Amino acid sequence: MRLFIALDIPTEACAYIADVQKRLKQDVTADRWQSLANLHLTLHFLGEVQESLVPAICEDMDIVSAIIQPFSLRIGSFGVFPNALHPRVLWLGLRGQLSVLKQLHLLLGRRFELHDGLSYDRKRYRPHITLARGPHHSGEELALLDWNERYLAQEPPQWKARHFHLYRSELLPEGAVHTIIHTSTFDKDHSKKQALLE
Repeated sequence: MRLFIALDIPTEACAYIADVQKRLKQDVTADRWQSLANLHLTLHFLGEVQESLVPAICEDMDIVSAIIQPFSLRIGSFGVFPNALHPRVLWLGLRGQLSVLKQLHLLLGRRFELHDGLSYDRKRYRPHITLARGPHHSGEELALLDWNERYLAQEPPQWKARHFHLYRSELLPEGAVHTIIHTSTFDKDHSKKQALLE
């Protein structure tokens, strides 16, 4: 089964992101605009995983979540991969308690290393929400600073992350369907904390 681990993005923030993307389309063209249906913030993409590993992944999530307090996030500014002169991916970043978010990502990765046959992305974590792939603009480089002023609110939506999910992703002709198969709640079960230290 094809799996990934992600945080929810609340309705208000999803609506804000969709509005930013809609207004941006008036100024920018792209090879493909990202669908914002089923919007989430990915922590780890696991790819194809043997079903026998799912209980261990769920246990890892519960162990890590026990030592993470709920934390605040908000929508940040525009960014691109790899850079504004040669953009392949246009995205919105995040602000808030990013150190906690990155700790969550790191601790999950350390748990996943314990399982043979489980692969995950080991690159430096850059939390972001993809808006477009292959963006084009009439200028020499994307005008990210100008777009920050023109398209983003002074006070973007913020929220408290209280749990995260293991999703199954099925690639169907009508598009990807994501189904939650496990949820871990932050700071819920203190008895799990010792397991992380053993």
